[in-house]
Amino acid sequence: MSSRRALPLAIAAYLFSLSSLGALIVFLHDLWLPWTAGTGELRGGWGQTVAINTGLIALFGLQHSIMVRPGFKRRWTRIVPEHLERSAYVVASGVAIFVLMGFWQPMPGVIWHVTWQPFVTLCLILLALGGIIAVWSTFLTDHFELFGLRQAYIHDQGLPYTPVPFKMGLLYRYVRHPMMLGMLLLFWVTPYMTIGHLFLAGGLTLYILIGLYYEERDLVRNLGSDYARYRDSTPLLFPRLKRSRPIPQH
Repeated sequence: MSSRRALPLAIAAYLFSLSSLGALIVFLHDLWLPWTAGTGELRGGWGQTVAINTGLIALFGLQHSIMVRPGFKRRWTRIVPEHLERSAYVVASGVAIFVLMGFWQPMPGVIWHVTWQPFVTLCLILLALGGIIAVWSTFLTDHFELFGLRQAYIHDQGLPYTPVPFKMGLLYRYVRHPMMLGMLLLFWVTPYMTIGHLFLAGGLTLYILIGLYYEERDLVRNLGSDYARYRDSTPLLFPRLKRSRPIPQH
C-alpha cells in the first residue's frame, strides 16, 4: 500500500470499533437499539434459544481469540498488510459484535428490578466508573496501538515499526487487567437484570477469564521474570487495599 493511505483506513476501523463496543453495552442493558438482550418474545423453545445464543457467544469468543494468536497472524499478514493487521482485527471484532446482536434470540424474564433511587444512583455511578476505567486503562498502555492507529501512522510516515515497551500506569499498580475490570462493571452493574442480560454477561465474563488465562501465559513467556514478579504481587482483576510495588519499566 502506498504512503499516506493506511491511516484513513485505520481511523475508519477505529470509529467502527468504538461504535460496536458502545452498541454492545447499550444492547446488554436493553436501551435504545432495535435489538435487545433480555426483552421481546421468546422465539421457539428455551432449548433452541439457549443453543443459538451460546453459539453466538462462542463465535464472538473464537474470533477474538484466534485472530490474536501468533500463528494466525503470520498467515493473515500474507493477505492483509502488517501495518493494517490490528485494524483488520478491530473491524472483525466489530462485525462479530453486530452479528451477535443481530441474531441474538430474546430471553425474556426479569431477575431483579430495583427502583430504590439510591441504588439506581449507585449503579449509574459504578457504570460511569467502569467506562472510565476501561477507557483510561487503554491510554495507560497505548490506546492508539491497541486500535491499530499507531501502526498505520508509522507506516504512512515511512518509519520502521517499533513495539510499544511494557509499562505500568497508575491503574496497573492495583490490578493487572484494569480494562477488563471496567468491562465487568459495565456488564454486571444494573438495577434491572433480565435473563438475557445475565446470560450474555455470564458468557462474556467466561470468555474474558479464558482469554486472560492465555494472555497471562503469553505475557510471562514474552516478558519473563519482570512480569512474573508483577503477577505475583498484583491481583488479576479486583484490587487489594495495599498497593503493589512498581516494577521496572522497559
